[in-house]
Amino acid sequence: MENISRIKEKCVGCKSCEQSCPKHCISMVENKEGFWYPSVDEKSCIECKVCLKKCPVENTEFHRNEPHKVWAWRNKNDVDIMRSASGGAADSAVKTILQMGGVVYGAAYDEQLAVSHIEVTDEAEREKLQSSKYVQSDPKDSYTKVKQRLSEEKMVLFTGTPCQIAGLYAFLGGNPENLYTVDLICHGVPSPKFFKKYLEYQNKQTAGRVIYFNFRSKDKRGWGTQYLLKTKTQTKTQTKTLSLDRYGKHFMDGDCYRESCYQCAYANTSRVGDLTVGDFWGITKSHPSFNSPKGVSSVFVNTEKGQKLFEMMRVLAEVEEATLEEGMVKQHNLVQPSNRPVTRDTFYKGIDESGFIEHIKIGLQIKVRLKSVLPSKLIQKIKSL
Repeated sequence: MENISRIKEKCVGCKSCEQSCPKHCISMVENKEGFWYPSVDEKSCIECKVCLKKCPVENTEFHRNEPHKVWAWRNKNDVDIMRSASGGAADSAVKTILQMGGVVYGAAYDEQLAVSHIEVTDEAEREKLQSSKYVQSDPKDSYTKVKQRLSEEKMVLFTGTPCQIAGLYAFLGGNPENLYTVDLICHGVPSPKFFKKYLEYQNKQTAGRVIYFNFRSKDKRGWGTQYLLKTKTQTKTQTKTLSLDRYGKHFMDGDCYRESCYQCAYANTSRVGDLTVGDFWGITKSHPSFNSPKGVSSVFVNTEKGQKLFEMMRVLAEVEEATLEEGMVKQHNLVQPSNRPVTRDTFYKGIDESGFIEHIKIGLQIKVRLKSVLPSKLIQKIKSL
């Protein structure tokens, strides 16, 4: 039959088809690896092809724009920038829209540390959306909620991976005036099942339930490419270099991503969001005086609405104009999708077996281990040479 089933492994898991089907005959089902894929009740399907019309895989050229401005961004608020993964640009967008009475959608942990897109209307909840979550966020019914809020003439901001933003535009079938979008420079997403298994392992290791998780803590080493993982239980706080962690290493190696990530249509400078944000890794060379151990974001302004949003939020930050080339330094996913390692073929085999996480090897990684014990100021000085 002619429906979303034909997408197969190209599916990005945005759930637009599930929320679009007029016969409600599509459900998103977790595969063995823990990624969501559409399952169609063929008996109920009328082959209207609405699911295909609303699919970002089928409509990759919709709402694509090359950046016309690039900025280095550093949030003025010390609390906010330290809670953010880099310079706090996405958080500034969230804060701006909320202060104007708008509604924001973004990725957040729940009480079990599962990640999904939630609606935020109160600035007191803004912290839930801060910092990076290196696992695929469950969109749930967020597209349907966005559509409802837009019909109420609310100002709406949606933040997420480029494929999630593309899924929203496909679902809406257009670009409403009161919708703003911020896409994140994305390497790829591991499965929620892998993350859940990892958390179960962490709970055993700490002899208590993990209640706080941060992939990009700045508490000890500040901002930099040496990501620091921070976890908390009721009685204990731990930090560890991300690439020396069983989950973190494979996120960094890229052998646990969704299959569609390796052929991502959005891993280039033709952006789908009004703004694109990420880490400004080239700041030490191109704008050394603007660098900060607290973090610097790159902000790519892609549309007129993006420019409008940028102007509204820039009061919250120190900014410095940059070139596209400067903003792209070490951002390989603005050039091409992540390479698919050979180890991806076997990575998820045995995920349902006892001891799956325990059997993951992290190796010696002598260079990484050496960096993890060097003072952060010394590392910053070496990088600036």
